[in-house]
Amino acid sequence: MTPVITAFLSFAFLCFASWCVGEGGEILGKKYDASIIGGLIIAWLNTAPEAIFFITALTSDNTRFAVGAVSGSSIVVCTVALGCCIVLGTRNRKGGTVQLQPPVRKQCLILLLSLLIPLFLSLVGYNVFFGIFGIIYYLVFIGYSLFHKLPEDEKKEDRDIEMGGGVVERKNGANNEIANSESDDEDTDEDEEHDEPLYKGVFYLFLGGILICYFSKPFIDSIVSLASSWEINPILLAFFLAPIASEMPEILESISLSRKGHSQSINIAFSNLIGGTITKTTLLMGIFCFFAVVKGFEWESPTYSLCLLLLTICAAAASGIGYFVSKIKQQHGLILFAIFLLAGIIQYKYNINIDEGNIPPPVVDPIA
Repeated sequence: MTPVITAFLSFAFLCFASWCVGEGGEILGKKYDASIIGGLIIAWLNTAPEAIFFITALTSDNTRFAVGAVSGSSIVVCTVALGCCIVLGTRNRKGGTVQLQPPVRKQCLILLLSLLIPLFLSLVGYNVFFGIFGIIYYLVFIGYSLFHKLPEDEKKEDRDIEMGGGVVERKNGANNEIANSESDDEDTDEDEEHDEPLYKGVFYLFLGGILICYFSKPFIDSIVSLASSWEINPILLAFFLAPIASEMPEILESISLSRKGHSQSINIAFSNLIGGTITKTTLLMGIFCFFAVVKGFEWESPTYSLCLLLLTICAAAASGIGYFVSKIKQQHGLILFAIFLLAGIIQYKYNINIDEGNIPPPVVDPIA
């Protein structure tokens, strides 16, 4: 089977597998609040495809694919997915703005502080100390999320903010208030009707996990082989293709949650995306360092440094908007789109013309 066919088929199966993981996570997510499910369970599940990609690439010595995939997926989540969440969410709200709840804003601060790890790695290369620090930081983040649930009072206050349009309309007559109340009841009834059984979510997760484990390596090997035949850096293909296959559930879920403009749903989507990015800037960076030290990988500068620096900039922009901006507007989402476009152009311009002679050839296993 040719690398092109292998890449296409494995890519299609990986997209379907990622959708299964996202669907299963969404079903399980209805049992929890924004802070817990967004920051931990759904965020971890949606990060699982990327984590499997990452570890599979490292175990097969395809380090450049691993770096391109983790940087590309983080950048896509922090810019495209989060931008969609902001633009769609604010567009469907009367005031055109959304306020993040305190637990979600704290997650943004946690992400902002965690960016010291990829930033220092981009400067010094592989480092065991930062690898250990990244894993410890991730464990602390889990502990913090477990003991900082979203208070019920804040949920009620958030519903009041959502229905703020109805409160204002009350001045013009009771009919508008009743209409808004009926609309809220319809949304609630619709959500209850679409509750899925727990076993269905578990089945989706199991099926998605099996498919990802099976098709990750053929996809990685075929991409590396194609990059070699086209004489471009595998980082470039991994940067643009891997996020589509691995981050599709996060993008679709952020759109689904945010499109109605409900503040609670927007906060869940925001928490989901930020929590998943924290996993990549801490846990995956730690795994990256340990694999590199054990296997003796060579740090390819400035290629790896550029990838991690772009990751840091994009994640800093997303977390900065979430933490420092009190009322997030549609313009902030457009800013994130612009940052992604700029990061993509930089990666393309640099890696499409890279001198392969200065980089050792990747180790590629034979494709069946």
